[in-house]
Amino acid sequence: PPPPPQQWRQVGGDEFDGSRVDRSTWSVYNSPGGFGNGLRRPSAVGVGDGLLTVTARPRAAGGGVSGGVAMHDGRLYGRWEFRARTDVGNGYSPAILLWPDSERFPDDGELDMMEIPFGDRHAATAFVHYGAQNHILSTDTPGDFTQWHTFALEWLPDRITWYVDGVEKWEVTDRRAIPTTPMHLAVQLDQGPASGWIPGPDATTPDEVRLQVDWARVFAPVDAAGR
Repeated sequence: PPPPPQQWRQVGGDEFDGSRVDRSTWSVYNSPGGFGNGLRRPSAVGVGDGLLTVTARPRAAGGGVSGGVAMHDGRLYGRWEFRARTDVGNGYSPAILLWPDSERFPDDGELDMMEIPFGDRHAATAFVHYGAQNHILSTDTPGDFTQWHTFALEWLPDRITWYVDGVEKWEVTDRRAIPTTPMHLAVQLDQGPASGWIPGPDATTPDEVRLQVDWARVFAPVDAAGR
């Protein structure tokens, strides 16, 4: 018979119920933009009305401004859940992912739980990056991702499983692809162009493009003794 379902206990996260980013949980990006495009600035990130909002402004000085946040605390194996949506806008891809605590990419992997490079937000993608040569596994699911959807990713020694709105969409069981070092959650709105992936902003891109997150929760696996 199959093994019993994995049980989980919550060990972290953020409901975004305050009025500012909780700096004890998150670091806020202040750097050049992803793929070398524009800037990532703390001014692009805010918390209010129960939401984390990252606002990109393609026509801001510096070649466009966007931003992101990363959790301080990483872990080896677990379950990450979040509820998110994003505005339409060519040239911007929301990316909610697990990044290696070691900062050794691609050697220590990357697990992308929601990337939406399509300006009209007609599908969401998931990726597993692994190995020094940056091998990539991926999948996507159709939908209107300008609306709210719930995502989850389970990472265990023998599998990575991706869920959208509570439905399993993808599972990876190739041990070569499964990370073996701690990783932490990152939430960012990336500006293109990135060759073969995100186009650059264009005349149709709104003056503001938002990525919004209602909540993010981190769970640890419960062992056979219930711990």
